[in-house]
Amino acid sequence: MYVDDKVLPDGAIEIRVTHRQNAHMPARLQNRRIKSQDEQTHYTDDEPCDLPAGTRLDVRVQMPEDSIWNQKQVLASDHQQEHSAPSAVNK
Repeated sequence: MYVDDKVLPDGAIEIRVTHRQNAHMPARLQNRRIKSQDEQTHYTDDEPCDLPAGTRLDVRVQMPEDSIWNQKQVLASDHQQEHSAPSAVNK
């Protein structure tokens, strides 16, 4: 399988999973994944496919500076600093 990703102009992330046959390799090294057991149909090279059951796809993203998540992180950090600063004692 091959996973290709692209960030769209609106910030959405497009993830495309396709089958890689590796037809240029010797037959014993080719990835002939069966699409249908009933008909013994194989995926063709670069055909879209689903991730197999139990497979996990991890995606790491960089949030924009002005994202809600980053704004909340700044507020939480500021709040923590305010409450952890030693208080001044008047003598």
